[in-house]
Amino acid sequence: MALGNGDKNGMSKKRIMVVEDSQVIYQMVKEALEAKGYEVFVMTNGFEALRDLESIAPDLIVSDIMMPKLDGLRLCEAIRNRSETQSIPFIFVSSQFDERTVKRGRSIGAKFFIAKPFEMETLIDCVDKVLNSE
Repeated sequence: MALGNGDKNGMSKKRIMVVEDSQVIYQMVKEALEAKGYEVFVMTNGFEALRDLESIAPDLIVSDIMMPKLDGLRLCEAIRNRSETQSIPFIFVSSQFDERTVKRGRSIGAKFFIAKPFEMETLIDCVDKVLNSE
C-alpha cells in the first residue's frame, strides 16, 4: 500500500500554506479550510514560509500582507523568483489594500485580494476557484 497525502478515497488532498501572524485569524482559516478537505499548514511570517516551502510543496498560498520580518508582498516576490515555486498561486487576505499595494500584488501574480474583516465563505470560494481551475 502506498503512503502519502490522501483522503479516505485515495485522492490527494490539496495543500494550502496559510501565512498569517494573527493566531485568531489563522486558527479560523485553518479550521474552515480543513473542514472543506484541504491540508493546511500555518506559518506566522514570510521567513517561516520560505524555509518550509519546498518541504510542504503547497498548491496554494493564502497570505497576509502586513507581517513582521518579511511581509506578504516580499514573500510572493521571493517565491516568484524561484523557478521551482514560481507557479504557486497566491491569495492575499489583508487590511491593507491601497491602490499601490493592489497594483504591486497584481504585478507579482496575486490571484485574489480579500479585505479584512472578511466572510469565511468568500475565502473558501476564492480558494476553490484557484485550486479547481488548474
